[in-house]
Amino acid sequence: MKGEVKVSLTCSGMDRIVNCPSLRLVKGKREMKKVSVIRAFQHPDGDVVVRLKEVEGVEEAETLRGVYLAVLAVDEAKLPPDSYYLHDLVGMTVETPGGEALGKITEVMDGPANGVCVVRDGEKEILLPALKSVIRKVDLKARRMVAELPEVIDGDAAD
Repeated sequence: MKGEVKVSLTCSGMDRIVNCPSLRLVKGKREMKKVSVIRAFQHPDGDVVVRLKEVEGVEEAETLRGVYLAVLAVDEAKLPPDSYYLHDLVGMTVETPGGEALGKITEVMDGPANGVCVVRDGEKEILLPALKSVIRKVDLKARRMVAELPEVIDGDAAD
């Protein structure tokens, strides 16, 4: 349809997008423009189709491939205690429950079932699934995470 954009939903729900007063189109780290939603619906593949008031026609919508629909931090929904947004983890120092330093979170990737934290220490990289069974403690103020490394499955040793 005219001016509709298909986006991957990496937030807590479509209602937030439809009702948010401060949506922006962002490419890389550059804000392109402020936008507002006319209508939105969830596609069977899980993506959301959004009609934006400021996007005129299919041609302009096609130019928006790879662009993020972002919510300003001031409009993020307040979370319950001991909850956090995945993007809040970037830059945190990560250590094991025994105090072994693992590195810093440089990125949080979207996974099909959960986020994945990329932890780097020099050339060493660890991928940590953002699961309660792995992430034991998050201290946003101290910018510190305690994570239990999952057991590595050796495919050659499997029966």
